[in-house]
Amino acid sequence: MAEDDSDAPQPTTSPTKPKRPALSRKGVVSQLWRAAKRQLDTHEEHLADLPKGAAASEADAKALATLARTVRELVAIEEPQGGKRDKQTDDLSATDGLRHVAQLRQDLARRLEALAAQDAGEAAQEVDADGDGG
Repeated sequence: MAEDDSDAPQPTTSPTKPKRPALSRKGVVSQLWRAAKRQLDTHEEHLADLPKGAAASEADAKALATLARTVRELVAIEEPQGGKRDKQTDDLSATDGLRHVAQLRQDLARRLEALAAQDAGEAAQEVDADGDGG
């Protein structure tokens, strides 16, 4: 039995773990950005599906805060990557990241304002309808 062990080639990797292609840092960060975008879209759909006149819950506020933190962390992750390059590229990377965050914030604020205006408009229509019927 000792002869069988010495003759057999030794595997270089564990047979229980399949080999995965190595992901670059940029690839991982890109996947994280896409996941954050999906989460934001899901959260916005949830807010849009709330009953008319209902306010967002504390859980919704916490989810939004978590998404904001995630975006901030992703921007921070991207910044050191630029440090390995020349100074000009580093400056552009940080600026682009901050611009991206600013655009996300503006987009989110615009969507929240639209939801609030929609709820206010529907509430006004309900008041008018109640006044006409009474």
